Amino acid sequence: MQVWQSKKYFHALTGARFLAAMALLFLIHPPAFSMETWDQLLEKQLQEANNGDADAQYGVGIKYLKGQGVKQDRKEAIRWLKQAATSGHDGAKDKLLRLQDRQKLFVKLLDKAHAGDQKAQYQTGIMYLKGKGVATDGSEARSWIGKAAAQGDRKAITRLGILYYKGEGGTKDYARALKNFNGVSNDSVLAQYYLGEMYAGGKGVRKNYKTAITWYQKAADGGFVRAGGKIINMQEELKMEERHKTNAVRKAKLAKAAAKQVMERRRQEAARQAAATRQAEATRQAEAARQAAAGKTAKLQTIKVAPAVRKKAIKLSPLEQLASKQWARKEKQVEYLPSKVTDCEMEKNKLVCFSGLLTRVSGSNTVHYRVKSEVTSARSVYYVTYRNLVIDAISIESDDEDLLGYDDDADQNQDQGFRIKTGWTQGHKVECRLNASSGLDCIKDQTYKMVFVAK
Repeated sequence: MQVWQSKKYFHALTGARFLAAMALLFLIHPPAFSMETWDQLLEKQLQEANNGDADAQYGVGIKYLKGQGVKQDRKEAIRWLKQAATSGHDGAKDKLLRLQDRQKLFVKLLDKAHAGDQKAQYQTGIMYLKGKGVATDGSEARSWIGKAAAQGDRKAITRLGILYYKGEGGTKDYARALKNFNGVSNDSVLAQYYLGEMYAGGKGVRKNYKTAITWYQKAADGGFVRAGGKIINMQEELKMEERHKTNAVRKAKLAKAAAKQVMERRRQEAARQAAATRQAEATRQAEAARQAAAGKTAKLQTIKVAPAVRKKAIKLSPLEQLASKQWARKEKQVEYLPSKVTDCEMEKNKLVCFSGLLTRVSGSNTVHYRVKSEVTSARSVYYVTYRNLVIDAISIESDDEDLLGYDDDADQNQDQGFRIKTGWTQGHKVECRLNASSGLDCIKDQTYKMVFVAK
């Protein structure tokens, strides 16, 4: 599967989905204002909910139900939803009815699970895992999913591997996770994806980006849309490794050549001083002999020692000067210049930077991304081009009353209101000049002016 690059960033969306997609565009290319965190949203809604606002009461209930900005608490969620319903909120009334239906479904599945139905055991475990129809209980989730896996249920085997990998419902166990994933890797794209995760992170196996890419690609070929960004990410990691190796070799050669030059200069200087000393001594002796022959008292001459050779200061190129500092704006690290959150390497006549994993949250959307930039310099101006690499994008606002929401298919396709494609976003251009304060005056896309300071 070719990872998207030239296709549109979102699937064609209409109505509320289109608005949601537009909101995420602001998330990935944020305006000047800051994004609110779950904690901040909850605090704001709690104040309004306590004042009797039905929409806020509903929002607080949903956050307790999903564990957004607060520990998941089903009882507290229902309490707030009942308050909202009493205040006339139709959405809260509908949610409460569906929660009741879900609870009835859980009771039916639990009875079947106790009777040995492997599908019911798996679904019961998922409901315990996600707190659907019952309070979240990781231990019970692992137990029921384990029972289904023991009967050969391949979805359960995969999900149990994920529980071992993440440490949900118990301790992490990478060895068991690896065994489970390998056991179903021929037909489970979810297992293939997590095998990619294990090799990418060196968890339970030796870190190997090429092997990680192989597994991610299998998952992507099978339709696992979240794997696309991971593939590009690993490819960029490999490129950065190559740049690092190339620069390390170059720096080692330069250091060796510089050391050799220093030794040669020292040898030549020592030889010159020795020759000068011999010449001075010969001159002194000749003068002493001449004066002695003339009947005069010989006067010893002072031998002048040549002055020490001064080392020339190493002059850094403009890009090397830029890379020698860490740049920030208003106490926030710059994501596309050398900073505490970026790794930068020279590549011929440009500086290439690749940030660490970054996260932005807005409303119900969580985006994991990295930033790649290329910097060139000419006539005291730094030219920066950069793009965001969306590795993963998740929306947790979903109609999760549907049983599909408990299944691997939901995890695979993220069919949660709208789907976001991973990969490169639109590029941006930034021009920067050094200012009188040794900072940078920059302008982004010929519109937004910024000032960066060195930290």
